[in-house]
Amino acid sequence: MSYTPWYAPVIGYGFSVFAEAILVKSLVETLWDCIVPQSSSNPQNRPQFWQGDALARIEGVLYVAFLQLGLGNLIGVWLVLKVAGQWKRWMDDGDEKTQRPDGRSVFNIFLIGNALSVLYSFVGFKLIGWIQAERVLQVCWVSLTVIVLTLAFWAWIPGQRKSRFL
Repeated sequence: MSYTPWYAPVIGYGFSVFAEAILVKSLVETLWDCIVPQSSSNPQNRPQFWQGDALARIEGVLYVAFLQLGLGNLIGVWLVLKVAGQWKRWMDDGDEKTQRPDGRSVFNIFLIGNALSVLYSFVGFKLIGWIQAERVLQVCWVSLTVIVLTLAFWAWIPGQRKSRFL
């Protein structure tokens, strides 16, 4: 059995949970602002912030743990449960008077946020193994590349907004 330095899981799980918490949350907030400006003031249009934030932190830990245990397929099962729970909302046409966005836009935000969450968890999982194998260059380049690409995507989003209702 190979030796795992104490800091390997700290870095891997930390990347999955905290880098994702800062970067993906900011990106998702920007996406919401594109379809419903000041969405936090109307809870009918936007789910409660703290619930999604708490769920994302828990998922960051669970996804890395699933991958470490060789149960990555459970991530897919979890995502199916999340999709099934909101299916009716995503069929909604939206309403411009009440600023309720159409379901397809909400679904796209869901997909983008979850895809990035899974990506950050996968990278966090890989970081643990790379640190174990002393692949410092890979640890640095892959984590920095994911962060830079996320920031570039985040910066690109506002320029793509053509209407309040995508």
